[in-house]
Amino acid sequence: MITLPRRRKSARRAEILAAAREVFLAQPYEQASITQIADAAGCVVGTIYGYFDNKRALLDAVLADFYDELIADIEPRFAVIEGTADRLRFLVARHLQITLDDPSWLKLLAREARGDESYFGSSLHALNRRYAQFVTRTLADGIARGDLRADLDAALARDFLFGGLEHWVRNTVGRGRPSDPANSARQIVDMLLGGWAPAPARAVAAPVWQGLELRIARLEDKAQARRDPKRAAKGAMK
Repeated sequence: MITLPRRRKSARRAEILAAAREVFLAQPYEQASITQIADAAGCVVGTIYGYFDNKRALLDAVLADFYDELIADIEPRFAVIEGTADRLRFLVARHLQITLDDPSWLKLLAREARGDESYFGSSLHALNRRYAQFVTRTLADGIARGDLRADLDAALARDFLFGGLEHWVRNTVGRGRPSDPANSARQIVDMLLGGWAPAPARAVAAPVWQGLELRIARLEDKAQARRDPKRAAKGAMK
């Protein structure tokens, strides 16, 4: 049996993944076949099974590569950004930019995430949780610093944010409308923070009776001025 050098095996695996990525992005998972992927990779079907157990394992590897690249891009930039609002604006803008750079990924991820209940606990579910941890961490830190309401449900806020972004993407990118991710991110985050921020400190309102006393005093002063203009003038000069 001939054993391929490790470097060659790594290169062949990368070639298969690139071909699989191309096939999976072009059509639904159910319609894609190992034969199509082998043809795109320039190898026989048996070669693919030497690296991956089945088509599902191949798709999971393609998705893992996508998320690994995305997280590696976000992590160092996220680490140097300070403040809850700035971090959220960066994360939202980056998320929206993905859908503009390659809308095919939007379709693939949406199809896989909208499957049956098997999505929960799947590889894609775990990858999405890894990706969402940037938002979850930002919200938790924001609550701890007092930037966000102490009673904010971070998990619910995270789901609310991603659900809103999905709708924005479908309504904007899906319809081919022009968009500016940075500007949209700023507007989205500002609107959300308006509801998530702690309530501003309010001055304690004076009792109603104090307001009535002040108004009565003013009326009495005016009445006195009419009765005795000279005395009123002297009082104003004090």
